[in-house]
Amino acid sequence: MSDKHVRFGGVSFENLVPPQEINRFVRELPADKRESLFEVIQQLRDAGLIAVYDGDNSTIDKEMMPFLVPNSGEDE
Repeated sequence: MSDKHVRFGGVSFENLVPPQEINRFVRELPADKRESLFEVIQQLRDAGLIAVYDGDNSTIDKEMMPFLVPNSGEDE
């Protein structure tokens, strides 16, 4: 299986089962467990359907890095 990356969550993961099984699992989750991407990722990990890797946990898209403005710490 190939490595994947949650685009806006900054989390690297690997599918441990085919995508169809992941989709079926997510569809069958109770509505309150599908309210956030974070919750869905936790549920998939806890069920052993994906492996989540630490160390790549930025929430900033690399494409946006050139547009970031350093925070001076002062109110404008």
